[in-house]
Amino acid sequence: MVNWLYVDMNSFFASCEQQEKPHLRGRPVAVVPMMANTTFCLAASYEAKKFGVKTGVRVDEARKMCPGLQFVVADHEIYVRYHHKVHTAIETCAPIHSVCSVDEFCIELTGSQKQVEVAEALALKIRKAIYEQVGIALNCSIGLGPNILLSKMAADMQKPKGLTKILVSELPQKLHSLKLQDIPGVGRKMES
Repeated sequence: MVNWLYVDMNSFFASCEQQEKPHLRGRPVAVVPMMANTTFCLAASYEAKKFGVKTGVRVDEARKMCPGLQFVVADHEIYVRYHHKVHTAIETCAPIHSVCSVDEFCIELTGSQKQVEVAEALALKIRKAIYEQVGIALNCSIGLGPNILLSKMAADMQKPKGLTKILVSELPQKLHSLKLQDIPGVGRKMES
């Protein structure tokens, strides 16, 4: 049994840019606050992440790490518009319990939805709704778990396009391979 389903969009800002600009699809993309070598990447597509480009990497370093990296200046209006589209698509499948960020949504499962097979089918239905109603460049990882925290952690365990469950019967063993910073809210300072 699972109680929660957590949807976490993959490389959301970069994926929105790839959806808006089809010529960027399949290419390494970094979203930046402005075009300057001294600024930092806000987000990176999975094609860029393969080269080590991620949030916080300086633009001049990202250029060296990933030949052919395409830089795009952040456009938050686009990301908010896609947030609303994703929200609407998810709600065609199940009511959203809470919006956790611009690209994360949580659904409380009820009745038969708590059965693992039914919850997994719902997760696949949500993924398909996002693909069909929002766009082919937007993917998500989905976590199933006994509470919101563990469902979010499950969503983080397999990216991109993951579907991972954490069952009470698997605890605590399922968490043993994680680092402390894999727990939401635990950063470098908190870890120390």
